[in-house]
Amino acid sequence: MESTPQQTDQKHITNLTGFLKDVLRLAIFAVERGNLPEDIHMDELYRMWDTKIIQKHALSDDDVAYLQKCYLILGRQLAPTTAISLRATECKNARSSKDYMNTDAGRHVRNMWFASFIALAMIILMNFYQYIFEFNASTWVTEDPSLFSKATYLYSLIITLIPFMYGAFGASVFLLRQAETQLRERTFDPRRLPEFRNRLVLGTLSGGVIVLLYSSGGIVETNVKITEAALGFIGGYSIDLLFALLDRVVNALKPEAPDTTSTPVNRTPAFSRPQNRAKSTPSEQTVKEEKETAPQLVPVTTREGDSVG
Repeated sequence: MESTPQQTDQKHITNLTGFLKDVLRLAIFAVERGNLPEDIHMDELYRMWDTKIIQKHALSDDDVAYLQKCYLILGRQLAPTTAISLRATECKNARSSKDYMNTDAGRHVRNMWFASFIALAMIILMNFYQYIFEFNASTWVTEDPSLFSKATYLYSLIITLIPFMYGAFGASVFLLRQAETQLRERTFDPRRLPEFRNRLVLGTLSGGVIVLLYSSGGIVETNVKITEAALGFIGGYSIDLLFALLDRVVNALKPEAPDTTSTPVNRTPAFSRPQNRAKSTPSEQTVKEEKETAPQLVPVTTREGDSVG
């Protein structure tokens, strides 16, 4: 179904209205920070607001060109804050703190709260089960071997999974810390939400894998002594640590490539006597040595008769 000219004009008006609102958001934020560019005049923007939003009149081509100019200038001036990040952290009815939690940024922070508390609760439960098993293992093995066997399997599974829980907890703490900065500077971009979720998954895997590498002796001992739990948390908080360790392991496993750029060693002496040259006789050698020897100065001694009285 083809759109009519009226529908096209209405869509253009709606898009232009949103564009005007974005420019005003950026300009007001620049005024709040005290760095509004001199080329941008708030009275012109408010005049366009009154013409477009209140009076429902169309803007002229010069007004649209001025809006585009303002948007480009403000985008460069306020980066990394954008109109999208301002919308994501903006609350229409800020009557209470709950209203701010209904924004895109507030929902992201709330989700990270849930992820952090769930990971922390799982860690506490797993540690509690480890304590119960280690305290009662000697009793279960004699009184109820079947229960001891099942508990041992569960204990082994928990030992394997707990580093991943520490990694998830570290990744969620990192995202919360990052969100705190983004909320303060109003740079939260909802288009990066898939990146944040992927970071949470990578942190969970990093925490478990880095502990496995540490347990297998793949990490060189350092002066800093940390437990496996702390190592899993650090691996989830900073996934760059895992990638650096993986690069070291891969480089250590790579076979050394032969050096094809080195030149072959010449085993012949640097200076060789020509073969067709006749050997000199001892007399000739003596003459040559006498000619090549530098003359020596002999001190002159005066005779007694030659002395001046």
